[in-house]
Amino acid sequence: MNEENITISFDLDPNNIPETDWTAFDAMTEEERYAAALSDPDAQPANEEQLARARRSPQVRALRRRLNLTQEQFAQRFHLALGTVRDWEQGRNQPDHAAKALLQVIAFAPDVVEEALAQKEL
Repeated sequence: MNEENITISFDLDPNNIPETDWTAFDAMTEEERYAAALSDPDAQPANEEQLARARRSPQVRALRRRLNLTQEQFAQRFHLALGTVRDWEQGRNQPDHAAKALLQVIAFAPDVVEEALAQKEL
């Protein structure tokens, strides 16, 4: 078995949640905070290989909000399924290559996309 496939979970007692010592945290310098973060074995920074493999997703929510649209309005305006928009925003699914291209064009010229989609002929 590959170590990367092992998952261990610990349930915290909701009646005994550890308190954060904000006074101690506030007294630390940025360098001390950085060193403390690096010393946590459960929160190690990603290395170059991990960053290279990471999937980057378009910021659909930010685009939609910039256009002052609800999820429903965004989906309707750009002929997308509402569930798809929700899934993208909540990170359940990632846009495929065609959807990423459409989102990029929407970000650049939303009115042109809306006008093109309003045409009846292909």
